[in-house]
Amino acid sequence: MKRSTRRFLTHAYRQPAAARGADPDDVRQGGRRARRRAALKARIRDAVQAVGQEAGRGGHRTSSMNGEMSKPSYATYIKDRLNGFGGTSQPLVYQDLVAFPDLARRVFGDPGRSRRKTPGCNAAVSVRDAAAAVADAENLAAALKAVTVEEGFISAASPGVVSLFFHNTHYPSHEAYLFAIADAMRDEYESVAKAGFVAAARLPGPRHGPAHPVRASQHRDFRQQARLHI
Repeated sequence: MKRSTRRFLTHAYRQPAAARGADPDDVRQGGRRARRRAALKARIRDAVQAVGQEAGRGGHRTSSMNGEMSKPSYATYIKDRLNGFGGTSQPLVYQDLVAFPDLARRVFGDPGRSRRKTPGCNAAVSVRDAAAAVADAENLAAALKAVTVEEGFISAASPGVVSLFFHNTHYPSHEAYLFAIADAMRDEYESVAKAGFVAAARLPGPRHGPAHPVRASQHRDFRQQARLHI
């Protein structure tokens, strides 16, 4: 991964909804799926191309990614790429926002966020759609052919983030759930790396997660949890 030395590397990241191809959840949940999927793929390619062009304006000082154009969010997309998530959804509550109910209503009242689904894990986690990550890499590679950037990267949900958004009712422990997710997500991480890009993931924050005793106990020692997630 390139480091900023003489200059800060900037990057083209997620674009406003109006500039993106379409919300995959909207397409998948609608009718005429075959035609709409084909249209979505084309619009995603065009949208990633636009992100690449934007990155090119930064010249060699820029790193670029695909703008997450193929994903409704940085985490919830995995329900369409992995098996095992057929349980009921539970609302996600950020502990940081508990003391700020007005802000919480604004955050969770966002129309786009309200459409995102986070079904619980109720079966063994495994790869469902390996082609999706390959398509992400191919779209970004095509978009960067005509521009000069330091490197390209693609965001991918980390096991910790997946376990945060999708509650577990199948595995006997948080650790078992986490490692099952890691095994299943390995295919996506390696697809990104084999294409020559950096796979960018994040850890869940120490005060993220639903406000209930189980989650609170899991995050009591954040450093220990972070080591486990890494």
